[in-house]
This record gives sequence, C-alpha cells and structure tokens, in this order.
Amino acid sequence: MHDFEEPELSDLIQRFESMMKGGNPAFFDAEEYEQISDFYFDSGKLSHALEAVKMGEQQYPFSPIFLIKRAQYLTAYDHVEEAVAALERAELMDPHNVELIVARASIFSKKGQHQKAIQLFRQAYPRYQYKEEILTMLANEYQFLGDYNKALKLYKDVLRLDPTDDIALFNVANCYDIVHKNQEALTYFNAFIEQEPFSEQAWFHLSAVYSRLKKNDKALWAIDYAILIDEGFTAAYFEKARILEQEFRFEEAAKTYEESFEIDEPSGYSYFKIGHCYNQIGNYSKALSYFRRAVADDPELDEAHLEIALLQDDLSNMHEALYHIRKAVELDPDNPDYILVQAELYSRYDLPDEACELYEHLLREGFTGPDVYMDYAELLVEIDEVEYAMEQLYTGLVANPESGDIHYRIAGYLFAMEEWDEGEIYLNKAYKLDKRRLTFFFILFPMFRKNERVLEIMKRGNITQ
Repeated sequence: MHDFEEPELSDLIQRFESMMKGGNPAFFDAEEYEQISDFYFDSGKLSHALEAVKMGEQQYPFSPIFLIKRAQYLTAYDHVEEAVAALERAELMDPHNVELIVARASIFSKKGQHQKAIQLFRQAYPRYQYKEEILTMLANEYQFLGDYNKALKLYKDVLRLDPTDDIALFNVANCYDIVHKNQEALTYFNAFIEQEPFSEQAWFHLSAVYSRLKKNDKALWAIDYAILIDEGFTAAYFEKARILEQEFRFEEAAKTYEESFEIDEPSGYSYFKIGHCYNQIGNYSKALSYFRRAVADDPELDEAHLEIALLQDDLSNMHEALYHIRKAVELDPDNPDYILVQAELYSRYDLPDEACELYEHLLREGFTGPDVYMDYAELLVEIDEVEYAMEQLYTGLVANPESGDIHYRIAGYLFAMEEWDEGEIYLNKAYKLDKRRLTFFFILFPMFRKNERVLEIMKRGNITQ
C-alpha cells in the first residue's frame, strides 16, 4: 500500500470529495483509490469507503483488490455473506492473491472458526508484506481460543518488528496478567525499557506489574517515569492516583487526579474519584462538593448519587438523601447494595412500609446475605413485628449458617424476650464462629453488658469480653 504523507492525503481526499460533489472531474490511480477508501473506513464512514471502492472497481475492473477491500470492510461490520460474495468474485480473477487469503481468514475469524483462520493466516504469512499485521492477527486468534501463551509469543514477535506498537505492548501486558506470570512480565518490561527507554507505555505497564506484586514504591517510581516522558499521558495520572489510594495517601491521590485536568477536560468519574479521596480522609464537605460536580457532569453516575445520599443522610438531610438513593437505584436497579441502602434510609426516615417492600423484593430476587435478614429483622422489631422478625432471622441462618452476626442477633432478641436457655445456645455458637464480633453484640444490645443472667451465661461458656 502506498504511504501518503498527511498533507498529500488531505489533498487527495479534497480532490475526491470535490469530484463526488460534481464540481471537478478527477483521475485517481488504483493505489490512490485504496488510500481514499482506507481513510474513510478508518474514519468509521463505511458508506464512503464502499463508494470509493465501487469507483475503483469501475475504473480498474480487472483488479481484484477492490473486491478484496469491499470484503474486508463488510467483514468488519458483520456483513459476512456480502463479504463472501465479493471474495468469490475476486477469486475468479486471482485465486492466489495473498490479500484474498487474509480476507478469507478474517471471515473465518468473524464466524468463530479460529483454527481455520489461523491456518490461512499462516499460509499468507510468507508472502504478506506487513509481517507484524499477520502476526497480530494470528495472536488475536490465539487469544480468542484462550491460548494466551501462544498469543504472548506472537505479540512479542510483533514488538521485535515494531517496538512502537502500543497495542501489541498492551496485549503483552494483558496476556502476562491473565496467565499470572508477573515475574516474567517484570523481566520482560525491564528488558524492553532498556531497548526503548522513552516508551511511556512500557513504563506504564511496568508500574502495573509492580502494583500487582504489591511493590507500590516501585510502581510509583515507574509511573512517574511514564509521566515524565509524556506529561499528557492521562491514564498514567489515574494509575498513579490509584496506587496512592492503595497506600492510603488520599490527599496526594486527589491532587494527582486534579493534575490530569490540565491535560483533559475533567469528567464526572474523575470528580467522583476526587470526592472519594476526600471522603476517606474525613473532609466531608469537600467530598460532597466533588460528588455534586460528578453528577452535574454525568447525571448517570450512580456511584456518585449513592455517596451523596450517604453524606446527606449523615447531615440528616432526608429529602436530598432519599432523592439521590432513588436516583442510584433507578440507574442500577439490579444492584442489591443500593437497594439495601435505600431500605435502610426508608427505615430511618419512618417509611417502614416502603422499607419492608424493598427487603421483600431483595429476598424474592435471591439476595440472601446476612445484612438483608438482619436489617429487615431490626425494622420488623421496631414496628412490633417481633415474631416475623425472628422468622426472618431463622430463615437467614439457614441461608448463612456460618454467620456469627445472625447468631448474635438472635441471641440478643431471645434474651430480650427472656428466653435465656435458647439464647445461651445461640450466643455460644456465635462466639465459636466469631469471637471478635462479640463487640458487635454489645453495641446492638448495650443493656446486656452488665446483665447478671447474661454474665452468668458468658461465664459458663467461657465467653470473655
């Protein structure tokens, strides 16, 4: 394929578009038609690409390349049958054309027949001009088959031919991650950087490997080099901030997210991440401010609506809390955590019927974690539905037999009903399951901290506070 420089390509496209508008007749050679059609295809303008191919076919009717191009474009857009028809016509002209073989391989790949695709790509490889392209396509097929070790080897071969191929570098990193070969990845990226010290992508992937190995000091060192090489590398700022969050350096993480604003327009998600950092260090007013910016920029960011709801609940701003939790649930109606928070808020704001409906919904949908049963039982006790509350806890215990918290909760309610013997059984079981959560029991039932009957039961069971 002829390699056009940008100004030449721009002039070529202008001449072609002028001709299409009927302004100026123009002549284009076959390679120029290829260049024009590729430009439109790469720009996502399939109809324009196919029109250029059609004109190339009309002007050069004995050249199979335009039929092959048509097949390639149609395959990419899942018009497989039309692509096959185009290739069959091209095959009559030149059955051994290497581009035709590659196009057929791509169709097999699209159909999920990856072994057949591999066979044809390998057949084409010796004659294909751009070796790295065939190697990439082969590697992709092995990834589809889940053979990441073979894919890894081929992506490395691509990088030997073209060390600037960032997509191949990403795929090397991805394959190493999938096969859990972090030490090998470390060796590879360090060696790659020795050869290509100014590859910001390589430093980025090296940082990610150090992070997976829990070597965050090294990870930060590597990501700083990536930023030093390319100060406009937005993803590197986000990765650095993520690592700082792992190190509980939330204020530094927030500033790092903010630094990315000098390169790219801030997004709702970046505002959300900054808000999360300030939330972690207890600067709730600043956190709330950034969460508000997040939903202003991206009203469908459910995570930010959730955080606003929680913060507004802490401030006893009922209407704002309920508005934002409803919004979060509306945006992600299948998220049980959101629905659980909504139920808790309804309970707190004296809307028991709405809360009960939500708990029943969660249970019907199969969300049977300990929190659902315990929170529902607590609400039922508050509205004097004690018998039904106990029923829910016993059902919860069937679903979560190893939950110390449910055992503690049942024990507390039984003691409150002066069912001392049965309560003792559940308290002893709870303590065996989770000694540390005895604190949880006394937070829920502080009245039993100095209760003689409970202290006696604890003494018999060797339960110590």
